[in-house]
Amino acid sequence: MIQNLTLRYSVIASFIIGMMLTISFGLYGYSYFDVYLHRTAIGGSVISINLDEGTTTIVYSTEDKTITKTLHFIDSGLKEGDEVAVYYDTRNEEKSFIEEQVSIILYCFGLGIAFLVVFVITLILYKKEKKKSIKKTTKKTTKKKTVKKM
Repeated sequence: MIQNLTLRYSVIASFIIGMMLTISFGLYGYSYFDVYLHRTAIGGSVISINLDEGTTTIVYSTEDKTITKTLHFIDSGLKEGDEVAVYYDTRNEEKSFIEEQVSIILYCFGLGIAFLVVFVITLILYKKEKKKSIKKTTKKTTKKKTVKKM
């Protein structure tokens, strides 16, 4: 009974975590998909990293202007003054992302997919366990009925 309950909670937890990660990072990645389609790669540089706020500020120059953008993530591999590849939308130069953001999005999206795979596996195990439980109770009730008839 306790094992069955634990399996049930595993199914629910893996589904919730998997869906949250997949949907949130899928939508976050999708918001940059348009930029990805109309991107132009240029060099930019990291001008500051704020650990307290969890931000990285980059600067890059397009044909028209120099843009300073604050990204809401920190990559431990980046340091102030590092050169980074910046991809910006040619139709809207303010919309941009750096290569490191793509790997974070793909990693978290993949993690969400992994949780969904765990969900499917635990759901299958849960269904098998439930069938075994039903068979056991059916056998017990059948034995009791045959014993009473004799």
